[in-house]
Amino acid sequence: MDPFNAVNRGVYIADNLNFLSELNDECIDLICIDPPFNKNETFVGNNKKRPLTQTDLDNESRLLEHWGIRNESDASKAEIVLPSGGYTDIWSWEKDVHEEWVDELETNYTGISRVIEAARFVHGEAIAAYLCYMAVRLIQMHRVLKPTGSLWLHCDRTANSYIRQLLDGIFGKDNLRNEIVWCYPPGGRGPKFGYHQKHDTIYYYGRTTQHGKFHRPYRELTTRQKSKFTEIDEDGRHFKAYPGGRSYLDESNGSPVPDWWTDIHSLGQTQSKEATGYPTQKPWLLAKRIIESVTDPDDVVLDCFAGCAYTAVAAEKTGRRWVACDINPRAWTVFKHQFNNPKLDLNLRCNDDTTGQQVIGSEPVVTIHGPRELPKGQETTSDSSPPALQLPERKFKVPKSAIPEREMLKTLLEFSDYKAWCCGFANRMPSGKIIRTTDNFQLDHIDPKSNQGSNDIPNRAPMCQAHNNRKGSRRIHLNDFRKEIAEAGELKVETMGDLVQLHEIRRDIEVIHARALKDMYPLLTT
Repeated sequence: MDPFNAVNRGVYIADNLNFLSELNDECIDLICIDPPFNKNETFVGNNKKRPLTQTDLDNESRLLEHWGIRNESDASKAEIVLPSGGYTDIWSWEKDVHEEWVDELETNYTGISRVIEAARFVHGEAIAAYLCYMAVRLIQMHRVLKPTGSLWLHCDRTANSYIRQLLDGIFGKDNLRNEIVWCYPPGGRGPKFGYHQKHDTIYYYGRTTQHGKFHRPYRELTTRQKSKFTEIDEDGRHFKAYPGGRSYLDESNGSPVPDWWTDIHSLGQTQSKEATGYPTQKPWLLAKRIIESVTDPDDVVLDCFAGCAYTAVAAEKTGRRWVACDINPRAWTVFKHQFNNPKLDLNLRCNDDTTGQQVIGSEPVVTIHGPRELPKGQETTSDSSPPALQLPERKFKVPKSAIPEREMLKTLLEFSDYKAWCCGFANRMPSGKIIRTTDNFQLDHIDPKSNQGSNDIPNRAPMCQAHNNRKGSRRIHLNDFRKEIAEAGELKVETMGDLVQLHEIRRDIEVIHARALKDMYPLLTT
């Protein structure tokens, strides 16, 4: 029985974590993705290349209304974004990370959790939030791949070193098959300092040690190569002889492709026939090479960051089944433009009715599926105009704490008159007056996180940067660390007793925490 439980040629508008979670185990042959890179930018589509029509806009509005999405609040509950021609690649721990993701990684993927924590320590909260977002999705991608399946992930220098660590931790370092260097011949992006960027990276990981179907790593034979098959056998077949055997022309596919690709241009050229206006779009020929390298016709290809449709176009052109997912409804408009782009020679019919199933018929049809029409819940219906779906309440995205860290730091410093709880350090004017700012202070844990300490305000302490760095991730309670500081002669106050007494103020801090929880979860007040 075919384990693939999504719709062939289905485009799902949903958070891809929700979509991936509903796919069966080991049902996908190839995942080819071009995810965000943590560029700290908002990318805006250039609609001059492919202007939207009023019909496009009206259809997007009709789909959103059908899904019960009328405004940004409804979109947030459905875990999608409102239509736009670009996307935001700016990350925040408090806005983009579920507490349950952190718990899962810390419990079941300790190595991954430590990679993320190291990134946070070196580069800050934004990269940590991005990596946490990617990690929980890569774990699901690993689950849905067949044992012979593979993941191809395109990235650039912004986060590729950390992405490599995530992939090693999830897929296994021995399952890295290749690191492809994709060089784009024309143009190149020039930084203010340094050399022009002329390449990106594509990581190719196998699902397991089974090597799958890597059987087409070749390009067309050149005239020079064909000229080497000079001999003809009794059946009229051209071959070349070598010691111990023969090589036949009709069995040869040419020269192996190296792991650096220079013959596939980027879409930086404004006249590209397939450009959609997305500034990060990749050429379909890039996906075509990948797909033909590791899959057979009728295998299943998945792109779950599918806004530009380039993987789906390549899969369709090569006779593979495919499924796509994107969080932005504008992706459906782009898919329709691409599949009806005469220069791409596809001309697929795109069905705008969200029936939740593939349209029955002899012709190939691409279908659209909303955020509550995920594979697990598909049902056959004869009603061509189903009633508006009732979106259930979204599971609340819990930030790292009920109180934002900046506010937490300020509040806790007020308890100590803006002095560090580790040693009594304070920001001072030359006159000795204390400067009441959070500058030069950092939050750490009283009970260490490695010893079941929470991230909430009753367990946090403002520390000076020097001592916070020295404490690091050691399993040491703040009171014990204070003794180390005192023994080293580094107290900024006369005695330990002049520091904030943790046991005396925790009750007041717990009141602040309880109030914050009630604001976040109003049901707690009843």
